[in-house]
Amino acid sequence: MLREGQDFTILIVEDQALIALSIEDVARGIGSCAIGIAARVADALTLIETASWDAALLDLRLEDEMVYPAAERLRAKGVPFAFVTAWDGEIDAPFADVPVLQKPFGEAELASCLRALIESRVRPAGTRQAA
Repeated sequence: MLREGQDFTILIVEDQALIALSIEDVARGIGSCAIGIAARVADALTLIETASWDAALLDLRLEDEMVYPAAERLRAKGVPFAFVTAWDGEIDAPFADVPVLQKPFGEAELASCLRALIESRVRPAGTRQAA
């Protein structure tokens, strides 16, 4: 169970700066110690490979690209994630099980989503697996 003020790391992949900052504020409010923000898939992939993440929130459709390559890499590393999107198109079949937080969303919805992702990642000490 997530304790208030517990440290965790969140990757935010969002191409709208104000939304990314709002997500960051909510994440810090529930205890995040490190946050990475990427506005492009290539930047997200770099962050995924160079840091360890407890959870991620991915805007499904960035300016001119879909976020699926980052989602594939997060899944391979065992990092829980959710899509955060206003897009109403179909989600690719391999990601049909991924939670979706529809924009616009409230702070309470976002905090609940983050907590659920982080709690799904938390394991007893010594059981984390490297990808």
